[in-house]
Amino acid sequence: MPTAEQSKKTIGFEELIFKLPEVVKDLPKILNALYYNFTITPDSAVSIGEIFNKTVKKYPENVCLYYDNKSWTYAAFNAWINRLANQFLKAGFKKGDVVAVLMENRPELLTISMAMAKIGGVAALINTAQKHKTLLHSLQLAKPKLILIGTELTAHFEDIKEEAKFPDSMVFLVEHDTKKVTKKNKFSFFDIQSAAFSSGEPSLKFKIKAKDANLYIYTSGTTGLPKASIISHGRWIKGYSAFGLTSIRLKENDILYVPLPFFHATAMVVCWTSVVAGGSAIVIKNKFSVTEFWPDIHKYKATGFGYVGEICKYLLNAPVHHLEKNNTLTKMIGNGLRPDIWQSFKDRFQIEQISEFYASSEGNIAFFNVFNVDSTMGFSITSYAIVEYDQENESPVKDRRGFMKKVAANGTGLLLGEITKRYPFDGYTEKSKTEKSILRNVFKKGDAWFNTGDLVRDMGFFHTQFVDRLGDTFRWKGENVSTVEVEGIINQFDGIAESVVYGVQIPKCSGRAGMAKLILQKDTKKINLAHFFQYLNEELPSYAVPLFLRINNEAEITSTFKHKKHQLKEEGFDCAKTGKETYVLHNKTYKRVTIKTRDEINAGNYRF
Repeated sequence: MPTAEQSKKTIGFEELIFKLPEVVKDLPKILNALYYNFTITPDSAVSIGEIFNKTVKKYPENVCLYYDNKSWTYAAFNAWINRLANQFLKAGFKKGDVVAVLMENRPELLTISMAMAKIGGVAALINTAQKHKTLLHSLQLAKPKLILIGTELTAHFEDIKEEAKFPDSMVFLVEHDTKKVTKKNKFSFFDIQSAAFSSGEPSLKFKIKAKDANLYIYTSGTTGLPKASIISHGRWIKGYSAFGLTSIRLKENDILYVPLPFFHATAMVVCWTSVVAGGSAIVIKNKFSVTEFWPDIHKYKATGFGYVGEICKYLLNAPVHHLEKNNTLTKMIGNGLRPDIWQSFKDRFQIEQISEFYASSEGNIAFFNVFNVDSTMGFSITSYAIVEYDQENESPVKDRRGFMKKVAANGTGLLLGEITKRYPFDGYTEKSKTEKSILRNVFKKGDAWFNTGDLVRDMGFFHTQFVDRLGDTFRWKGENVSTVEVEGIINQFDGIAESVVYGVQIPKCSGRAGMAKLILQKDTKKINLAHFFQYLNEELPSYAVPLFLRINNEAEITSTFKHKKHQLKEEGFDCAKTGKETYVLHNKTYKRVTIKTRDEINAGNYRF
């Protein structure tokens, strides 16, 4: 949440004029972005491969990718992509066929997704934190023709292999340099290098259009299980235009360090498209590490990095590292940098440009900080509206005619994106899930708008500031957590009749931490919290395991039988309001929250 001072900040005309010279220097790129933005329609014959090939042709000998101690030029990386694409064609892949990919961050994620882009196929990027039922659901949802499992994650697949019933002929392992298969299995290894195949461009008998899917990126939703959001060729190219050509505007000598998971859109779409747009280099890091961050920046001489808010918090809270002074970083791109630490972060690490953005894997709206203005997620050229929202009743405010009401200047409300032919809502693989995210007859009969589920504040001159996430999803550790999914897991534990999961704020922490109110069955007086944590840890990704519990036998509901989540969020983990049966997860066990504990958490003395 913004501080009181930040919540009053507005954007003035003079501030934008002052920033204009920096933007004008890159005017050719911005004009090119506008061309793509306003000329591409769903039926346009354009593809990701076509855009990538332009960069390869212009910068063949530039380094495209660094991974550990290896590097590839654009020409060499494209040759690998083409060999792989031709192998997929030889295997009988057709337009729209899906390959599901479960592996940690490494170059293969980019080669597979780009190879599929070149032949009109789809790469379903599975979240590596998913386990058991969630993983099974995601794989089945993709309807893959082929499943590629990194040898570092074979154990994940082994757990669901019998239940999944995928034939062995469609499951292959992709070798990892250092992480081998730990036990015998009957799956074959996939020839990821495709050495026997041509490095020439794959020959197609059809046109790839902007509306055709290229990626499935899984996002937590309100249905209890992940949804596969569709990244079409058109959306990727518009990301390339918005983030790469317009927002961060990387140059050919820039090196972008990305410690984010590539199964998420921030790394795979925002950071990767930005690199391709600049003919720059990307550094793939297996996962973020505070201790390895500055040595890595020094090793690769990175000039920028991709972030989520949690990364910024960790770096700012860490002791001063001897390599952070006079570092090579000048720019960053990502989202979730809290306004209250924005300036401190910028000053300490000498960052000149913060390309904060707002977007979602499935949405049709994006904001980007083109003018490099502090404490804003930028502005949007898409048609959007901020409407009044009643948090108590969890619904938009409507006028006497039944239409929604836009907020006043500097007001806070629910962000909506208008669905038009130029800005369609690609939605999810499941049509019913897509329809649930659409609001109709918002300002007039017949209109349609994408409901982002986010509260934002109008800052003036088409700029906005993120405030909070609504509904049944909250963000923690840079991940979206589905409350319904967590509730579904909790409710299967012996002795629990019902649960209510929601996100609560912790001072000095980004996002919201998970908290669960447990309603016990009538014949249950207490549950074994050690066994309960062990169960949650096995069934849920670590970021989705509730940090706080609140246990009693009563459920407070509204007249429409909804749980009073707004009140629960307000009370948080304050034991003075919630009672003595309130617990916090600390050192892998739940301990009771006392007044002293509460005060220590609020003072930032607990590490989460």
